[in-house]
Amino acid sequence: MSTPERNDAEATYRRDKWRAPFQGILEAGWQAFPLLIAIRYFEAPETVKAFIAGAGPVGFLLTPLTLFLAARLAARPSYACAVVFVMSAALILGAILASNLLLFTLCIIASQMAMVQHGPLMVQVYTMNYGAHERGRRVTTPLMLTAGFSVGFAWLGGEVLDLDLLNYKYLFGFMALCALACACAVRGVPSAPLSTKHVGNPWQSFSLIWKDRLFGFILSAWMLLGLGNLITIPIRVEYLANPAFGINANNATIALLLVVVPALARLASTKFWGRRFDQLHFVTTRNSLNLCFFLSIALFFFTTNVWLLAIAMAFQGIAMGGGKIFWGLWVTKIAPPEKASAYMSIHMALTGFRGTLAPFLGYWILASSSPALVAWVGLALIAAAILLFQTLRRHARLTT
Repeated sequence: MSTPERNDAEATYRRDKWRAPFQGILEAGWQAFPLLIAIRYFEAPETVKAFIAGAGPVGFLLTPLTLFLAARLAARPSYACAVVFVMSAALILGAILASNLLLFTLCIIASQMAMVQHGPLMVQVYTMNYGAHERGRRVTTPLMLTAGFSVGFAWLGGEVLDLDLLNYKYLFGFMALCALACACAVRGVPSAPLSTKHVGNPWQSFSLIWKDRLFGFILSAWMLLGLGNLITIPIRVEYLANPAFGINANNATIALLLVVVPALARLASTKFWGRRFDQLHFVTTRNSLNLCFFLSIALFFFTTNVWLLAIAMAFQGIAMGGGKIFWGLWVTKIAPPEKASAYMSIHMALTGFRGTLAPFLGYWILASSSPALVAWVGLALIAAAILLFQTLRRHARLTT
């Protein structure tokens, strides 16, 4: 890299490390507390719980449009990221002020939808500011900081809610401040304005699915993988919190199992996966992660033993340690650099589609059966994805 490029890389790395702790607090908060509050404070019906569980993925569906609007305005990706974090903070405040389930649900969903819009924008920053063989390594330290701070906030938040469920207002207020801190951090990241020459309208971006057949095939395999994992995620909360399934864990235990244990495992494994992303074949890394997801589901839903549940969530955390890197950067392995954000926006939109569908599918299966059947369906889908990814091992474009 030349000196200006190296300076941009260092500035990006520095500000990304600043953002990461606050991002971790937000992720922990979104993962455990809105659905828990909906279940135990507002006594929400299944449909509302499914909408809350799918809020982030619903936002993913809008990323191609957000990216196109940012390009039309010739906005810098980092500045656009700051705007969406500010919007998220404002909507969290709306949830705090909400006095009924409807307003709470609308604000929580809209806030998460706003926050996830930063995904393809940051991928474009990473693509332009980091070299091809350092991206995995560069993102590992921020991801470790994210995981570390999510552990602390999840544990503290669970304890605070066990004192009084109304304390969720304080937790959400702190999350709003963290969203504003993220905005301050990303606003100063070096980035060039987006252009409609490289970022087309949403239809042009979606056409990449069939114009680039490798991209389309990977997205198809990823759809099976994502559905297999995602249908089980809200059911994990239900499995632990609902007395009908024999566990009826307290709020602190739920936060410990669903957030703290996987976050610690993610923290411990992130550096390892960052190096593997830069060094190993696409399929080797992807299917290693897929196997961890498979083992997590296979262990979790067939026991009530807290230690086995913790081991299952540790496998989930190990998978997420690499999954966050892989999910966020894999398009850089096949996309032209100037189109990385367009590729990522479609990947995120399809993630949004399956993430929106999955909670409803999971709860639909659960309504007429049991958590075990949800697990069996998830395992079958992940196994099919592993086989599809394996067929790509010798593809010429998937080199290390």
